[in-house]
Amino acid sequence: MVDPQKNSSGVSFRLKKILNSIDRMRPMPSTVTRILHALEDSKTNATMVGELLGLDQALAANVLQAANSAYLGYGPSCANLTDAVVRLGFGRIRTLVLGVEASSTLTGSLPGYRLGAGELWNHSVATAVAAQWFARAFSYPNPEDAYVAGLLHDMGKLMLDQFALADYDRLFDLVRNYGLTFYQVEQKLFDIDHAQVGGMMASKWNFPATLIEAIQCHHTPDQATIKPELSAIVNIANALCPLDQTTLSRLGKREVHPSSLVILKLTPEKLENMRGNMLQYLRVGSQES
Repeated sequence: MVDPQKNSSGVSFRLKKILNSIDRMRPMPSTVTRILHALEDSKTNATMVGELLGLDQALAANVLQAANSAYLGYGPSCANLTDAVVRLGFGRIRTLVLGVEASSTLTGSLPGYRLGAGELWNHSVATAVAAQWFARAFSYPNPEDAYVAGLLHDMGKLMLDQFALADYDRLFDLVRNYGLTFYQVEQKLFDIDHAQVGGMMASKWNFPATLIEAIQCHHTPDQATIKPELSAIVNIANALCPLDQTTLSRLGKREVHPSSLVILKLTPEKLENMRGNMLQYLRVGSQES
């Protein structure tokens, strides 16, 4: 019997619409793309990155502000972008570039997921900070990558929100009455989940392969092949970062995938101890800021 919801190739019409929406995405601003590619090139120096940053007023302002932040304990003020790049390092620059670009889209409301303005952004920042903490705790060589991956892990919800809104009642019925996570419900309704969509969006924007994978596999780190440790760190950070009860009820059940423990060589007891230390770190940081 032919499924009326699928075309001749077996792809659901809804999935086809989602894939078409990704294809029609606006391109990443050329300045951002050039900076990200330059940061990946071993031949790039601070002067070259500074010149690229100077082409974007918002990026330049954020980099100079970070380089002169008293909170970070830096010395004399930094007046030019080249010095700012040297002071911050390429990893921090990449975090700032992606953070500035992401903040313009992650701060809005997502009615399809019952998330008000700022709620997705708050969760994204909390996951980013927790991911960076876990990365350092595990001696992961690039904790800045963990921060960026945590910040952008739910970017796929931006694309799926319109489809979630169209199936609002069914989505929340499955989450509420069957104890499923959002990504499991998305798979049932759309044949794709927000993590996979986020990975496709990151690929469309030519993000580094490790970042694409971490976004795509943050619920399924066992499927990661490039840097499974990074996917596992983001999975744990997403599941364990603190949230107020209202936002938590809207984000649905969060789970540490069993493979995360295997990948990071963790026991449940050790993870629980680390969780306590991470929460203490976040509490202290919020009191000091």
